[in-house]
Amino acid sequence: MRPMPPARTATAALLLGAVAGCGLGADPPATLVRIAPAMAYNDVPVATNIYGGTFRPAYQFDTVGGSAGIEVSWFSATLVASPVSTQQSMPQPAMGADSFPLDKVTWVSVGILSALVPPGLPAGGYDLIVADPRGHSARLAGAFTSLGADSTPPTVEIESPADGGVIGTNAPVEVLIRADDGHGILTDLKVTITAGTAAPSTQHWPLTAGSSVSWTYSFRAPAPTAAGDRLSIDAEATGTGGLRQTAHASMLMVPAPVATGFSPKVGSTRGGTAVTLSGANFVVGATQVAFDGQIATLYDFTPTSITALTPQHAAGPTTVTVTIGGTTAVLTDPFTYLPPPRIREVSPASGPATGSTPITIVGENFRAGTTVITFKGRLLVCPTFVNANRIEGLTPPGAGIEMVEASDALGGAITGAGLPYEYLAPDIDGGADGAVYATAFTPDGGCPGSVGP
Repeated sequence: MRPMPPARTATAALLLGAVAGCGLGADPPATLVRIAPAMAYNDVPVATNIYGGTFRPAYQFDTVGGSAGIEVSWFSATLVASPVSTQQSMPQPAMGADSFPLDKVTWVSVGILSALVPPGLPAGGYDLIVADPRGHSARLAGAFTSLGADSTPPTVEIESPADGGVIGTNAPVEVLIRADDGHGILTDLKVTITAGTAAPSTQHWPLTAGSSVSWTYSFRAPAPTAAGDRLSIDAEATGTGGLRQTAHASMLMVPAPVATGFSPKVGSTRGGTAVTLSGANFVVGATQVAFDGQIATLYDFTPTSITALTPQHAAGPTTVTVTIGGTTAVLTDPFTYLPPPRIREVSPASGPATGSTPITIVGENFRAGTTVITFKGRLLVCPTFVNANRIEGLTPPGAGIEMVEASDALGGAITGAGLPYEYLAPDIDGGADGAVYATAFTPDGGCPGSVGP
């Protein structure tokens, strides 16, 4: 036997194999599930899909030429005005004043037909009747609703960029526009972009089908040619019936920020360090300062200077940036976060109220010349920085149990992280708080080798 040439469609060969040996009328009648969309305005033709089951196309066999194919256009579909009562038998399609054949009915698969609802379909509800090439038919009551002429314009929204914002020179501008005509069909979307005094740029997107569209476009913002220049985006959506709706967004165009330096360059991991940045083109209300991407709080501002409070951050160097309207300037030097000192041990843990007891403070993150130890607000006498884990000195006079805490001008302090030190016996001079303290002193000969606060 000669091999059969390829069928007319990619699925023909599979279907031919599936129906081999089956005669006309052997297939069960088709069933209808739904038509989508199920309602529409009647101003323009509406492309639809009919969903159901066992849509069997007609097959043609050329026994002489040894070819076979599928006839995808031998189905018919009709919308018939729905009767008052839905108690219907399964009649053959009835043509009349209330019957409206669909155009371009085409077999897509065993579960889908495509068709075109013609314009001008009177408003109201319709049953759908589908007939296959074998004379079988199926009816779906209340399948489609014609809404008549469209009297509602589409909606259109510029989702980004936000209206009223600021756009920096060379900033990436991501435009997102959404339009929706509900049960209607969008026919056109026009977008106009105007930068300052430059000539507007307009683009049209003719739309052939669908009730909604999302349009995206990206570009780099140009530099302003004069103070107060604005970048404007205007969108116009047109739906069925020629109805239109517009949307507008406008942003202030500003020069790119210039950042030349900042001080201080170190601060506590607990945040709150006041850092002053210098530069140019800073815009009040539109400028962000960030440390490794974490936004700082701004509290003093001029076009050439910003003071920011650092956010909390882990110890180590961070990149400092200034961003205005999507344009970012990166500072050359890093800002370094330093951890606050922490006390782990006080040795000895007690001593006479007269003070002058040699004491060793053990901990971490100590720094020469910056760390101080407080005894109820009084400093360690003759403090000596040994290393990052040890400070030595003499106790001041005191009374009772006092908390020994470490603080640092750079790393700050950890609240409530002190350790107790007990004064064993009171001395003679009464303090303002009722406790008894010995007179503060400095040892004879000073504090050789010490590093004072």
